[in-house]
This record gives sequence, C-alpha cells and structure tokens, in this order.
Amino acid sequence: MATNARLAKVYRKTARTVAEGGDLMAGLVTTSAQLTTLTHAMHRLAEATGIASPRTWRRLNAWTAFTGTRDTVATLHDLADRLDPVRMPVGYLTINPYRHNPFARGHRLIITTSGGKESVVMEDVVCTQAAERKVLHKVIALHNDLGTTGEAFSNQPVEWPGTLELVQRQTSRYGIPLEVTKRPRGGLFDQLLGQRKMWPSSAARWCTSDQKTSQGLKSARRHATQVQQTEHVGHVIIYYLVGIRAEESAGRARKPEFVIDRTASTRARTVIRWHPILHWSARQVWQHIKDHRLEYHPAYDAGMERLSCRLCVLATRADLVCAARLSPELTADYVGAEETIGHSFKKDLSIRDIQREAEHLGPITDVQPGAALERHLAPDAPTVEQLTRCL
Repeated sequence: MATNARLAKVYRKTARTVAEGGDLMAGLVTTSAQLTTLTHAMHRLAEATGIASPRTWRRLNAWTAFTGTRDTVATLHDLADRLDPVRMPVGYLTINPYRHNPFARGHRLIITTSGGKESVVMEDVVCTQAAERKVLHKVIALHNDLGTTGEAFSNQPVEWPGTLELVQRQTSRYGIPLEVTKRPRGGLFDQLLGQRKMWPSSAARWCTSDQKTSQGLKSARRHATQVQQTEHVGHVIIYYLVGIRAEESAGRARKPEFVIDRTASTRARTVIRWHPILHWSARQVWQHIKDHRLEYHPAYDAGMERLSCRLCVLATRADLVCAARLSPELTADYVGAEETIGHSFKKDLSIRDIQREAEHLGPITDVQPGAALERHLAPDAPTVEQLTRCL
C-alpha cells in the first residue's frame, strides 16, 4: 500500500504539472520519461489486481496522441484515487472505494439534490445501482432550502420556483425518503443582510458552506448516530454524494472522486464525500436525461445552463441576464439588497447592470419544452471549452 500511495502521489503531481502548464505539450515533455515508466509498471499492477479498465489504460498509453489536457488530468487523478485507498481515521481499517464499493461498505448514502441536471442524473445512476444491489433502503435524498428574500422585499424564493416540488417528484421515482433542511439562523438573504453584509464570491463561498454543506453534514451526523443506535454498528460509514463535474471549473477538476470529510468524521463515524459523476461531460448528462426520460427544471428550456440560486454570484453573465429576464421581481430585490449593504454583486459587475440589460432585452415568454435537450445534444452543440464556465 505504501508503494501505491507513493505512485499515486507521483500521478497527482504529474496531473498538476499538466494542468498548470497551460499547454499539454509542455506538461507532457516535462514528465514524459517518468510517465512512461510508471505507465508500464502500473499496467502490470493493474493486470494483477484488476483495478483499471482497458479503456483507462488505452487513454493513458495514448498520451502521445495528445487527447487533451482535461482528459489526461482526469485519467491521472482517477489512477491516483484507485491506487491510494481511502484510509479510515480509526480502527486501522483501510478501504478503497474502487474495490470495496460504497453500496456494500456504506451504512447510508446521502444524495444531495438541488433539482439541477447533475443532481437528477446522479440520483438516477446511484438509485438504479442501489436497487440492483438490493440496498436502496440505505439511500436518502437531501435538499437544502435557501429561503426567500424576506418581508423587507417581495419575499421571492431564492431558488427557482417549483424546485422543491420537482425534487419531490424526482425522489418519489425511486421510493427513497427526502429530507429538506434549512439553516436555523435564516436563509441566504437573512445571512446576507443581517450577518455577512457582503455577497459571496468564488473565494468566499459562504452561501455553499453555511447554507448547504454545513446543514447537509448535520444530517450525515444525525444518521450516523441513528445507525449506531438501531443497528448496533461499532463504526458507521456515511457516503455524502454531491453531483459536481470536473469540467465545470478548474477547482472541481482537481477534486478526487472519493475523499474523507475530516470535519464530519470522528472515532465513531467516517463521512466520505463521493462525486459519482465527476468525470461526466455536460453532453453525457443531457444524453442520460434523454435516454432515461428524466424530468428536469423548465429553466433549462428557457436558456439557463446551470440551476442553482436564480441569481448566483458564480454564474456567467449570460445566465444572470437570462435569470433576470425570467425573474424581474427577484432581480429588483437583489438590486435593493445591493444598495442596502453597499457592496457590488460581483467585483466587476453590479446586479443593476444585469437588470438594465435584462430590461433592454425584455422578458422571456416563449419557452419550448425540450429546448434544452435539443440545444445540448445537437450535432453542432458547442463544447465546454467554447462556453464560458463559472470559476
């Protein structure tokens, strides 16, 4: 295992070199000799242990064909994750999720769902596999309610209208329980106006950490305690599933598929974050939605690329304008909040500017059902690299 850990470290270092080089050629020239040697060595190990698929090895062995920086980095991280097992913090137990699957090892699998396309697909993939393994009773869906803009404004929901109802329908498809959590000290606007006095940003994502993650991990800890009391388990393993994808941002591309959440883990429980669709492309997500006839939010048909807060500080300008055209009352509330706290929505972009652009273009009234599928699955659909991604 020590050898595997060292090799995994080299793979991760190689991945960083390739990713940070900005140029696949530069990264590969720098590490070519080391990568070639490791490829042959790990190929032999893979054959002996059965931890990698032929497709994965074909991709790695074909690095000289320059398949693309993102593919190479994803492959290297994937190999590193497989080689360096997730180690439990107590009990001297070692677990590699790639060889000891979460459905067998995990006592509970908590699927976080926002109602967005990634959540829809992740839930379908995981629940389908859980049902096949006859462990669907271990799966729980979790949705975080972000609240409204409050009585001081027009009391508009921060999330897209109909999101909770959509999540309920998605969850009922598999017959798993749904938990809805709220931050006890108030929703996003309560926190913005009463405590933070500043908008969240890519560097300070308190909207995610306080409103979503911290509430979700409270649920994970509660379920761990429940398992210990009802099933008399000495050490509980909770898998906490999040539907992020590597191609959404550079930060997400650096995340592993499995990682222990040290803040939520103790001597009595281990919480493992699992990103089941980390290496899926947007096209794969939409193709899965189409193939399995999964319901998605109509905001995508109206032109939105992401479904988070309606006006998300991490969204592209195009998504913000689209959301403002669909939600003029909410936009007015955000303009009011911006003026109240005296802090611009983004460093270089005021929500007032978004409002003006949306008013110039006018409201979106003609929304065709299925437009999102046609847009993303068209033969000439733009690639992720051609679209502006949030950071």
